[in-house]
Parts: sequence; C-alpha cells; structure tokens
Amino acid sequence: MKDRFIRIVPPISFFVIAVFDLAAVALTAVSVANITKRLDFYSVCFVIIQAVIIIVAALTTREQLKNGVLFKAEGLEFTALDENNEFKYSEIERAEVFKDTKLSFKKSLVQRYSSVILYLKDGSVATIELGLTTKRALEKTEQELNERLK
Repeated sequence: MKDRFIRIVPPISFFVIAVFDLAAVALTAVSVANITKRLDFYSVCFVIIQAVIIIVAALTTREQLKNGVLFKAEGLEFTALDENNEFKYSEIERAEVFKDTKLSFKKSLVQRYSSVILYLKDGSVATIELGLTTKRALEKTEQELNERLK
C-alpha cells in the first residue's frame, strides 16, 4: 500500500491559527502603508516587528499542519509525538479509537481528547492521545489503521 497522511488539526487550534495569520497579514498591510506615508524610526520598527510576526505565524502554521498520522508500508507514525511514536503493523494485534461524545458540563477539555488504543502482540497496550479532533478525522484514522492491519 502507498503512504498516506491523515492530518489531525484540532478545530480550536485551527481557528486560533487562522485568526493569528489573518491578524499578521492585516498588520503587515498597515505597517507597509505606514512606511510609504512617512519614513521615521517608529514606522521602520513597526515593519521589523511585523516581519518577525509573519515569520512566527508561518512557522506556527506549518508546525500545526504537520501533526497527524503517517501510514507507511510497514508501520505508522504519529507525527505530533516526540518519542515512542512509531509502530510496526506486525507488532499490533488490534486497534481501537475512543472519543467521549456524551453531553456533560462537568468534563474538562482533557477528558474530551481522542485516543488511539493499540493492543500490541507482546501483551502491552499503547494509548496515544490525539487531542481534540473531529469525528471525521478520527474515523478516517481508524478505518485506515484497520485496513492496514488486515
């Protein structure tokens, strides 16, 4: 099978990053308009600060869009984790996904995280927290994982 990447972007993070990017672009337009009207110390500082903000916005967006599950020919990799993020299909006995969707005002955001539970052939269990995800992304992940485990 060919490699497939399923992007896991929490909806809240997507909204915050989109607002941050739009604000950075809008302030850049203001700073460029300001420097074309008058050239002084403050307008040059404003442009320099905006250049840094645009770089930070681009790097933040790129990093957020790199998070997900990468399905390779021999295994899968959770790209949002720093360590212990790769598993071979031959080591996995079965897999389940879990997302708490019951209505409750007492639960925190951490209790709403989506999880991928991997039952390994050596008897251990690996639980990977994906964070807040959409139901569609979690279903795609489960479907692709079960197809590759067959």
